[in-house]
Formats: sequence, C-alpha cells, structure tokens
Amino acid sequence: MINYVSIDIPRNRLKKIGRKIVLEQIEDYNNLSKYQIINKYLYLTSIASISNETIQKYGLTKAELCSSKVESIYDKIKDILPTNKETRTFAIKVDRKGDHKFTSTELARELAGSVFDLFPKIEVDLKNPELIVHVKVLNNKSLMYTEKR
Repeated sequence: MINYVSIDIPRNRLKKIGRKIVLEQIEDYNNLSKYQIINKYLYLTSIASISNETIQKYGLTKAELCSSKVESIYDKIKDILPTNKETRTFAIKVDRKGDHKFTSTELARELAGSVFDLFPKIEVDLKNPELIVHVKVLNNKSLMYTEKR
C-alpha cells in the first residue's frame, strides 16, 4: 500500500476531490484506492503508485499515518524519508493538537534520531533545510510527510 497526503485542498472540497481521485484511479489506471479526511488533510491509500499527473494536479506527496505514540512515529518516519543520500540538511516541524506527554520541540528532537539512523552525515538546519519532515499529531493519530526544497 502506498500512502499520500494533500495539504493544499480547501477543507470544504476535501470530500469531493477525494472521491474524484479515487474514481480516476479506478477508471483510468485500474488502481484501487481509498481516501479519508484527517482534520484538514486528504489522506489517500492505493494499491499501486498514483499517477504522476494526479500527484501534480492535486499536490500529493507520500505520507504515513500511525498512532501518536513516539515509538510508532519514530519507526514510521523512516518510510517517508527519501532514498536520495545526497540530502545534506533537514528540519523536523511538529504541530500538535490535543494533550500529549511531549512538547513539539521534545518530539522533534527525538525524531531527529530516526533521520540520523538513515543519514548519519546529515545535519540539522532549522533556517534553510533541504528536507523538511512534517509531523502532524492530531489527538491519537500522527500524519507525516516530507517537503523537499
């Protein structure tokens, strides 16, 4: 299963666009997929890769969804990191909603270890990173995706 998220779709259009993408994938590519709305994000899961045309049209990026437990986030974050070892700098941006046993800063520091596991020579750059790892902790779920600059 391959997961994607779109963060740029207006909240009042999430359902309509989600249905449209799922139908396009089935009709045009014979690719079974489903969507769910998580807060203000459209989260898609498909059996095969979604077409590049659809990715660009709706601003999709690969994503992962898991529980809000630090251990789960730490493990899942590795699934969204690019395999390109040429990335030199990164930052982790954490947004939280709900009550948690950690602050955004504490979680970002903890999750940096996951990035260092895969890229031992990468450096943290909070002002101008090449790679931004977004972690949205929404009550009991966490949504993660990356942004390349």
